[in-house]
Formats: sequence, C-alpha cells, structure tokens
Amino acid sequence: MPKLICLSGMNKGEEFPLEPGENPIGRSDGNRICVFDKKSSRVHCMVIVEGENIYVEDNQSTNGTKLNNVFIAGRTKANIGDHIRLGQTVLLLSDKPVELSATDTSKQHQQRKYEVLLDESTFQVTKTTALRKLRSEKDGRDVGFLSFFQKDEK
Repeated sequence: MPKLICLSGMNKGEEFPLEPGENPIGRSDGNRICVFDKKSSRVHCMVIVEGENIYVEDNQSTNGTKLNNVFIAGRTKANIGDHIRLGQTVLLLSDKPVELSATDTSKQHQQRKYEVLLDESTFQVTKTTALRKLRSEKDGRDVGFLSFFQKDEK
C-alpha cells in the first residue's frame, strides 16, 4: 500500500497511508492528510490512487503544489520516490515500510529512517552549493539554513 512520509515541516517523520480514490491534503482537519503548515491551503491538493497509478492534483491552492520541485497544473502522474511539496512541507511517496532493529534508540532510529528514505529518493545533488534561509525570528535573527553539497564518490 502506498504512503506519504513527511520529510520536512511540522509533520516531519509522520507516515500517512494512501487509500484508494482521493486523499485530500491540507491544513483543514477534514482532510485525510492534515499538515501543520501556514503556507498550505485548507484543501491544498489531492493524491489520487487508481489501481497501480498515483496522481497528484493541485486544488487551486494559493502557493501551488510541486512534484519533484516542478509546479504542477491539473492531474499529474506520480511515481514511488517522488517528492510532493506544499508550503514548507515535503512528502515522499513510498511503498516500503521503514525498518527498525530492536537495538536502535529512538534518536538513532530517526537518523537511520531518514538516511534510508534519502537513499531511495529520486532527487540529485548538483555540483553547486545552495544555501537558503529557512526562517527568521521576530528580531531578525536567522534560525537555520538548508544546504546541498556534492558527495565525493571514492
């Protein structure tokens, strides 16, 4: 059964099973998948499961929906390993359970879980380094940065 795994945002680490048919996503409690993201619309987008096919459809949201960092319009076919971005939330489309050994502590488990998910994802890191300010506090102080670096293969 396909599921969405939240990689970033307030729901980070949560897994959402996808049911056959429409799976509405947004900040409203009435959605099958409710995300805590001020930049998402009440009913931001739909993930539609039709047999073996999975589609993502933007619901005329204010900030748009991205599939693998490309804005979508209308119903767009998605594949396992694709990323869906709404607001500051990134969801990974997956069909595999996350494995946990009995000896892992909670923190080690979280780290391993995201390493496994990143290994299975479809995005590629380029030779350039990109830094992006994630947010600022009210006094103007930067809270964090998101960095991408090329991994040296030896």
